[in-house]
Amino acid sequence: MYDRDALIAAVDLPALADELLGGHRGSARSPAWPCPSPQHAQTGRTPPVSIFTSRRGEQRWRCHGCGAGGTAIDLVMTCCGGDARGAMDLLARRVGIADQGPRWSPQPRTPRPVPLSRGCRDQEGLDRYVDECSQALHSSAGRRIRDWLIEERGLPEGVLLANRIGADVGPRRQQRPEGMPKAAGAVLPVIVGGHAVYAQLRVTNPRPDGPRYLNPTGDLAPNPRLAYFRPAERWHREVIVTEGAIDALSAAAAGYRSAAVLSAAYPDQAIAHELSRLPEPLVIAFDQDDAGRGAAARLTALLDAQQRHPVTLALPASDMNDALMRSSNWSKELELRVNACVGERSVGASRDLA
Repeated sequence: MYDRDALIAAVDLPALADELLGGHRGSARSPAWPCPSPQHAQTGRTPPVSIFTSRRGEQRWRCHGCGAGGTAIDLVMTCCGGDARGAMDLLARRVGIADQGPRWSPQPRTPRPVPLSRGCRDQEGLDRYVDECSQALHSSAGRRIRDWLIEERGLPEGVLLANRIGADVGPRRQQRPEGMPKAAGAVLPVIVGGHAVYAQLRVTNPRPDGPRYLNPTGDLAPNPRLAYFRPAERWHREVIVTEGAIDALSAAAAGYRSAAVLSAAYPDQAIAHELSRLPEPLVIAFDQDDAGRGAAARLTALLDAQQRHPVTLALPASDMNDALMRSSNWSKELELRVNACVGERSVGASRDLA
């Protein structure tokens, strides 16, 4: 057993990358390395891996070509194979940290303060836009979008208020920061530390060949890829991980805290690591199409490697929101399905131990 955070903090990740990846290229201020992922096609041109410090203060690596990345633990697993325990053993020997023994448990830590933005260029403008759209949703101007969210999507008004969901009534009537799409629709913000750091626009009546979701430009607000949503009143301990914000709000409608992966293409080591830090049990409830099932399997494997073992919820419909709309008692039905999954995992774990 190791104190994982202390172990990662003790590792000099650039030095480890030099050792495992054969040295960096570029200047000392902007070093880069070749990608260690066997799935990445090496071109021999500019090395795609860089190292940065996350908003939680951890050194992390990321390939800007294929998306692979993570902590020092992930780098060792990618380069050397094996599991997280083996990687932590190697790093512990490297930095001189001893195994704490089977009865040890880490001391609770005071959470690091979360920055007000994740690189948002116009924090004040995005906050103002989200607040104005939230107010508009509950006015006569936002009635059409409010009816779409409540009547057509089944989302309770309390959940919409708790997550500052809004209505953009169109570019002629709603001012917006430069970089936000100029269209009308439901505004789905990502809130961190009380501030909006991102906002998707859900078009309520898209054209058959048009997109349903519109996103801000990356220079205004980089896509966080993972967003958290909360219920008006939390009734359950589990966190439900969904594919998209509307599904996450649907889980919140049943009293669950939820985490939305904003695309089926996004599950990777970085997202698995962030989810693995949550103390609550994780329930994956992605869409029931091929892309969703593949993303759920990929995220489950990545979380298993982080020593977090989620359960997967088989939905009785195409996605979480569709299941909500078909249910006559959504809160009770989802609770029963989640409890059944968690119970099956507990029985399976008990058999493995036996």
